[in-house]
Amino acid sequence: MNDILNFSMAGSSPALQGERRRLVLGIGVFDGVHLGHRRIIEEVVKLAERSGAVPTALTFDPHPRAVLRPEEPPALLVPLTERVRLLREAGAAQVWVIRFSPEFAALEPEDFLARMLECPEFELCGICVGESWRFGRGGRGNRELLDDYARRRKIDFIACPEVRLNGEVISSSAIRRAIASGRLDAAEAMLGRPYRLVGKVEYGYGAATSRLDCPTANVSFSAGVLPPDGVYAAAAIRDGKAYPAAVNIGFAPTFGWKQAVRRLEVHLLDFSGNLYGSELGVEFLSHLREERSFSSPEELKHQIGRDIARIRDFFARRYHQPEE
Repeated sequence: MNDILNFSMAGSSPALQGERRRLVLGIGVFDGVHLGHRRIIEEVVKLAERSGAVPTALTFDPHPRAVLRPEEPPALLVPLTERVRLLREAGAAQVWVIRFSPEFAALEPEDFLARMLECPEFELCGICVGESWRFGRGGRGNRELLDDYARRRKIDFIACPEVRLNGEVISSSAIRRAIASGRLDAAEAMLGRPYRLVGKVEYGYGAATSRLDCPTANVSFSAGVLPPDGVYAAAAIRDGKAYPAAVNIGFAPTFGWKQAVRRLEVHLLDFSGNLYGSELGVEFLSHLREERSFSSPEELKHQIGRDIARIRDFFARRYHQPEE
């Protein structure tokens, strides 16, 4: 069990107590925790309720592909901390994170399962995976092998079919492509929620405050996919509270910075305070316009005013409650 980090929910059911816990495991990478992943966790919860066990998600970090193909690691949708939060939100009472390493990847499928699943500290009652999940050396482990493993040990086993939307299989790769191409509605439909990018607020150019009277948070992120350059209506999440926000992705061409870098800058409409060093979530809701160069900072300032007015109108319409 030295390879496993455990993130348990506070409180906890009686099944979490005692010397030998009963568990139902949902196993997968779960990057993004999209509708297909949520289907697996739903089945885990149902099995756990029937057997009086703890619904548990088991995931891997780093992403197996980053270990197996270090020259082309995947662009993760969310960092590990966000993945854990989303799995808990989906219904997992605890989340186990296995440290994935070249040694772990080299295990034969039977040894891979033994390393993960056979431990005197818990009694395994059920396993849920996606039907195409592969494991062990060379990806030789599959649903048939796992079904046989579960049957011999009298463990419930479910291989969840892939979830499709408009004929397309929902996958983390499909969601990455949708976000990168600006199809935010498609990404939201596959995720079952708006796409949220999470990062730390760092110091930026400083021009938004000093020259535009529109302070922005420069968000640096280690995992996530940026939509195309432009201005977006968004929700900024800080300490669990959501603020309407204007987001600009791009190079701030109006100021002609030397060695400009692509940045994610967020202006919280109804917030005052210091954000530097804090974690900020950004939910992309609607594309407003492309980023472009203005003839002067003053012209850009007027355009920002128009953008903010459109964002306030967007939020008023999105969350309008009709009178009874």
